[in-house]
Amino acid sequence: MTLLFACQPQKPSEKPDAWKKIKLDFKRLDAEGLTGPPKGKVAVNYEFCIPAEPKRWRQVQKIDPTAQKNEGKGRAGCKESQWLVIGSTNQKNYQRVLFQLASLPYVARITQVVWE
Repeated sequence: MTLLFACQPQKPSEKPDAWKKIKLDFKRLDAEGLTGPPKGKVAVNYEFCIPAEPKRWRQVQKIDPTAQKNEGKGRAGCKESQWLVIGSTNQKNYQRVLFQLASLPYVARITQVVWE
């Protein structure tokens, strides 16, 4: 029995430092990822840069179904060799999604989108 337990794959340990990459004010968001007055709640959009590689884009899409690939630098300051990705907090387990995105080694930071 002990031998079977020892053969089980171990979950990789989570890196709590990933939370430091997320620059959103979670205190302003409710359990559904919405903010604002009771009759006017809205989702918060966030953005980050990823290497302009289809493999990386597929990884992000698996984690975040709201992710959209965009042109430009955004406030995240994406470089020519990167894609700007925008996602939304209006999804199930949005905090876990953000943590998993921030845990990706190629995501430097996640910031709130400010629509103008």
